[in-house]
Formats: sequence, C-alpha cells, structure tokens
Amino acid sequence: MTWLDVLQSCELNEDTKLIFIGGGNMAGALIRRAVNSNFLTKDDIVISVKSKGSQTKWIDEGYNNTFLDNNDMLKKYPTGIVFICVKPQLFGSMVDQLEEGILQDSPLVVSIMAGLSTQSIAEKLHSTLYSQSIVRLMPSTPCLVGASASLVCYNQLPENNRLSIVTELASHAGTCTILDEKQFHAASAVAACSPAYVYILIEALADGGVLAGLPRNEALTLAAQAFQGAAKMVAETGKHPGLLKDEVCSAGGATVAGVRLLEKNGVRSALIEAVKASTERSEEMSKIK
Repeated sequence: MTWLDVLQSCELNEDTKLIFIGGGNMAGALIRRAVNSNFLTKDDIVISVKSKGSQTKWIDEGYNNTFLDNNDMLKKYPTGIVFICVKPQLFGSMVDQLEEGILQDSPLVVSIMAGLSTQSIAEKLHSTLYSQSIVRLMPSTPCLVGASASLVCYNQLPENNRLSIVTELASHAGTCTILDEKQFHAASAVAACSPAYVYILIEALADGGVLAGLPRNEALTLAAQAFQGAAKMVAETGKHPGLLKDEVCSAGGATVAGVRLLEKNGVRSALIEAVKASTERSEEMSKIK
C-alpha cells in the first residue's frame, strides 16, 4: 500500500501528517527509512526537537516542518498522527508541558518509548483529552536499512483500520509482528535490544580475525557477512539453528573446536542472561511515573 492508500483506507485526509515528538536516533532511523523507501515524503513529516542545533540539522536535511515547541507544533497540526519518541523517563514532564485538550483531535497516538504500557500512557494523556487507541511500536535501529524486527501492540484496536498506519510504516522498515502487550518486554529484548549484542559479537569476531592476521577492514566485512548469511539461513530455510550449526561442524574440524571454546566460555549463557536483564529492565521502566 502507498501512503495515500493507507490514508484512504483509514478515512483520513490526504494532508494528514505524521508528527514526531522527539527526533532522536530511533525516530530518525524510522523517519529516514520511510522517506528513503518512498513510503512518505519529507513534507508528510512534522518533528519537534529540544535544541536549535537539532532543528537546524533536520531543516538542512529538508524536513522544514521542524519545531522547538510541542504546543506550537500541535496547534498547527491538530489532526496529525502523533508518535511519542521521547525517553520514557521524560514522558511525564513532556505531557505536563502540553496545553489542556491539545490532542483531542488527533486520530491516533503511537508510542515508541521503551517500557511504558499503553495503560500508563493513556492515563497520563488524560489531560490532553485524547481518547482514542494507544498503539506501541518498537522498531530497532536496523530499520534505517530496512532490516528492523518491529513489534506492535495496542490497548484497543484502533478504529477505521488506523492500525495499518503503524504496520505499513513498520513493514517499510523490515518485518512487523503484532503481539499481546504482556509479551512486549521479552519481545523487545529479543528484537530491539539484541542488535547491540550482535554488534558486540561482530566486533569481537573481527578482533579475532585481526589477531589471526587479517586487516581490520577485511575482518569486519567478513564478520558482518557471516552474521547476515547465518541469519538468512535461519529465516529462509526454516531449519533449527542447532541443526544448521551441526551442518557446519565437521567431525574433528576447525569449526567444532571453536564451538567448544564458545561453550566453555559461556557465550550461550551470556546471551540468555542479556535477554533476561533487558526484559527485567524494561519491566522496571514500565513502573517509572
């Protein structure tokens, strides 16, 4: 679907804007991917940022609808779809600075804040008179290259097919999975936090190549391609990763010797514990008021 098709299916005006409160790394990756994939134009995007420097940077990129004040932005675009992209610990103070009733005409509010539940978001937005569905979208930074594993949940199904606004945006940035909110903490740890774990593993694998005599650039290229190829094998063959691992491990060979050392040093356990820690931290963040 094109952006115009989405708006028509949602019974929204073709001039409806996507409004981003916050223009940090995650919002930036999502915005730029949507524009680079021709799903949206820069004129479809409205952004608020905290500093003049950030505003200048966005305007220099061609995003002319960039504001320093949320109230000014929302008054100018009262019927836009609002994406809340601030740090979760700043959400409360951000809402406290909004004028009463300022979101009452917005057709949809989408949160990309980690941890905060739809219930806590809805309760905090009460003063803005927003009464529609709250949708949570959790992309990952690989959305910039169309490889995000994005997650979506909601407190109630948005009316008039408006969930498609979020799912189509996410699909242009990679895959999109809709799930129950009670699964969101664990799913976020696996899908959204794990690129950081993988970057560490790629860097470490490249360091090993350098130790063994490879030039740094070649080692990084080979390590990155190895992860990309392995991920594609899991995704496209449908085989269990354990079976794929066994297919690489020849009897008495070099690969199984390396696997033995990984197991000896607890790499598998470290990754399991990392997901557990990220899940628990996400749960803690959901309790931040």
